Amino acid sequence: MRAKALLHNALERQSRPILVALALLLLACFMSPVELPRITYTYIVFLDITQSMDVQDYELDGVPVSRLSYARHAVRRALHDLPCGSRVGLGAFAEYRVLLLVAPIEVCGNYGDLITSLDYIDGRMRWRDASEISKGVFWSIRAAKELGGNPSVVFMTDGQEAPPLRPGAHPDFPDVRPGDVRGWLIGVGGYSARPIPRSDREGNVRGYWRAEDVVQRNVDPAMGDEPSREQLSSLREPHLKEIARRVGFDYARLARLSSLSEAMRDSGFAQRRPAATDVSWIPALVALLLLVWRFMPDLRRIEWRGMCGTARRLIGGRLRRAAVHSRH
Repeated sequence: MRAKALLHNALERQSRPILVALALLLLACFMSPVELPRITYTYIVFLDITQSMDVQDYELDGVPVSRLSYARHAVRRALHDLPCGSRVGLGAFAEYRVLLLVAPIEVCGNYGDLITSLDYIDGRMRWRDASEISKGVFWSIRAAKELGGNPSVVFMTDGQEAPPLRPGAHPDFPDVRPGDVRGWLIGVGGYSARPIPRSDREGNVRGYWRAEDVVQRNVDPAMGDEPSREQLSSLREPHLKEIARRVGFDYARLARLSSLSEAMRDSGFAQRRPAATDVSWIPALVALLLLVWRFMPDLRRIEWRGMCGTARRLIGGRLRRAAVHSRH
């Protein structure tokens, strides 16, 4: 009989909104993501890991950090800011080649894996000390074309060629045409030339590169050429802009941590494709509205009754005081 009474009470008209709200909350808890079309992005991010990227001309929280460290922090922020459904891969550049470390994977479901992989990209992975940036950009385009899936490329570098290019030399690849792959060339570093740390295979700094240790540009003082100082490093922005123009990339400088995130979320690189979307908030919101609708009349009634009781007490008190005064 008691169970029957409970069932009867549960099915009463006033209890039905509570039951529906409970069912909606259970649905929200166990609801799987739904494939919905949304704006996403697909990128392969290549980080220059050559020794000039060890120059410390950035700061984080007032502490000097290297170009490579700052670039990694910028990538970490971009991964956080990209919408779910976007895919990002990671790679490294040294000598004249690129190495794809992680093929593009979805950023929200694999965020921890991407961050862990990103932390391992440093100078200890370097396979040569050379830094032929122009060739590296072309190889990054080749890697994106071979991978398929129409990824865009982000190539982060300070633009310092080592050995330096001869005047008028522009390495080219006949199988790469401007616009084959879209992308960003991100300039990393400051404009002031600074000494380049010389590191061992374990990443320990053992001094700085000297003029006699590196290949210098051929200069002719009689022609007014400035002395070659390839042992120093600064952002080679004009050179990077020229490479970007030749391959059909956009260019941006990593002036602050958000610069990369803003570039990667440019609407020109957006793709509309089905992506797993969490819509469990919809039944949860409906359940909340049902509960508010169910209990709001009671709250109003309680508030009204309280106001009426207060008014009666006030009026009664005044009448009694008036009666006392009239007797006196």
